[in-house]
Amino acid sequence: MKSMVGVICALIGIIIGHYLLEGTLAVYVSMLISFHLYLGYLVVMENREKGLSLPVGSTLLTHAACLMLLIGLVELRHHISFFWVIQYFVPALAPFEAEWLFSGGKRKPGFEASAPQIPMPEGTAGDYDEFLKYLSEEKRAFRKPGRSVREEHVLWMADRVKKEAAAVAQAAAAAARQRSAQPAPR
Repeated sequence: MKSMVGVICALIGIIIGHYLLEGTLAVYVSMLISFHLYLGYLVVMENREKGLSLPVGSTLLTHAACLMLLIGLVELRHHISFFWVIQYFVPALAPFEAEWLFSGGKRKPGFEASAPQIPMPEGTAGDYDEFLKYLSEEKRAFRKPGRSVREEHVLWMADRVKKEAAAVAQAAAAAARQRSAQPAPR
């Protein structure tokens, strides 16, 4: 589908450039219109849920550099053999720019971001044994794709400390209720 849209954009650029204008301006307009139509399609339809991979200023500057490459190509048309063929393949550069500028910062295969350094909680040998039992369970509460065992241990330990504090508070409240329920000595 993408390649078919690229061919259609190239044809639209050729029609607008060569049949409505003349000379060098026709070549400029033909190449720039076909390139921008295809780039617009790729950004709007193909990269719909992705964002900019660079800040806005850098994205505009990079796009301007790509346009300068196209304009330089037109300026060298007298020195390039078969330019009349090459000019029709200019929309083929749009997927590279769309992927480069509008990939949304998605991770490339094989790239792993370093995990944030979270201090390891202090634990006892009993905590270690309990965590090993937790790891052997089929359904673990703190397991998520991309999460390291270290991060899972930190979350497990924090939950364990919270549960222990709640148990201590509940025991203290039960002891206080029991003391208040006892009759006062006479």
